[in-house]
Amino acid sequence: MTVVASLALAGLSACRAGTDVAASVGDARITEERVQAVLDDARNALGENAANLPITREDVVNVLVSRDLIDRVAARHNVRLPASPSYDQFAALVRLPATTEYVRLYTEYSTLQYDVEQSMTSTTPLSDDDLKDVFHRLTANGGIEPGTTFDTFRTSVPPEALKELQAAVALRDEVHEVADPLNVSVHPRYQPLELGVYGVRNQKTNAIYQLVAAEVGTDVTVPVSDVS
Repeated sequence: MTVVASLALAGLSACRAGTDVAASVGDARITEERVQAVLDDARNALGENAANLPITREDVVNVLVSRDLIDRVAARHNVRLPASPSYDQFAALVRLPATTEYVRLYTEYSTLQYDVEQSMTSTTPLSDDDLKDVFHRLTANGGIEPGTTFDTFRTSVPPEALKELQAAVALRDEVHEVADPLNVSVHPRYQPLELGVYGVRNQKTNAIYQLVAAEVGTDVTVPVSDVS
């Protein structure tokens, strides 16, 4: 299973965050300065190739919030990072040096996310709504032959894939449980973002997209300033 760190968070309370705050998770704030520092670290590591930076501000906000939330979920399952996460492997995936902070955050999120899924022993059967969401995401990204109906798709999903999707949906639901009381908020300029828990790669375009993702928060419009 390809593990992709991505995040779908929405909602920003004007009393909790201003234009200098990219996101909030409970009492923790992710400032625009923090986001910029991660970007600058990646640019510096690429040197003369910095013009081809493979990540965006949205990606950085995504991984910072994801890392916080997955820590909280992992603690529920007594899951801890291994002594030596596969930084080099994920560095190749995101096309940045393994020494960059973005790669560290991305690797640690992805590793914890996968290990939590593996630790789950109780999952509920997939509902039609869950499978329809997977079906629509696959269709939108060219992962299903044109003309394929949902009923045909539902009967063609291999048992092993169903098992993986069940674990991903269980993790998605647990992310919601953890995130909801924290009033997670993301500045509108970074919405929508998704915390992806089951991603696949489009073999034709090489792009990674989510089949199961956690969405939390509500969209509240506040003034947005340019922080490019």
